[in-house]
Amino acid sequence: MALKQRRVSTRSQVWEDTQATITFSDPTQPERRSTLSLKGKVRDLGSNGMFLETEEHIAANTELHIEICFDPASHVSNLPIKAKGETVRRNEEGIGIRFTAIDLQRLQKCIVEKMNRVEREARSVYTIGSADRGKTKK
Repeated sequence: MALKQRRVSTRSQVWEDTQATITFSDPTQPERRSTLSLKGKVRDLGSNGMFLETEEHIAANTELHIEICFDPASHVSNLPIKAKGETVRRNEEGIGIRFTAIDLQRLQKCIVEKMNRVEREARSVYTIGSADRGKTKK
């Protein structure tokens, strides 16, 4: 028996270092407007949502403020994107999030910029590493 795919759009795996911080209202302190934040690794991402690896339990339908960072090691990165979303599922590996608001043009720009950075880094490593080839030591 084939399972029906519920997802309307596809999601793709992202780079190993892609992280997200989610902020949401503390369900134990609703009268205080207290918020909680947590970071996790983004496992996959699409135009309608993402999966965040985390051990924390967050209830379904929790409203989230999200910041996705494609280059967390850089202190001057222009690759973060902010979005809003809600949790749609939870398993032992993390949470599925559906975006309720995201700038898709900004998302595309961040992905293209990250791809370009990865390509530039790969070329510079290859060029530096290949400069010693063919030389003989005397």
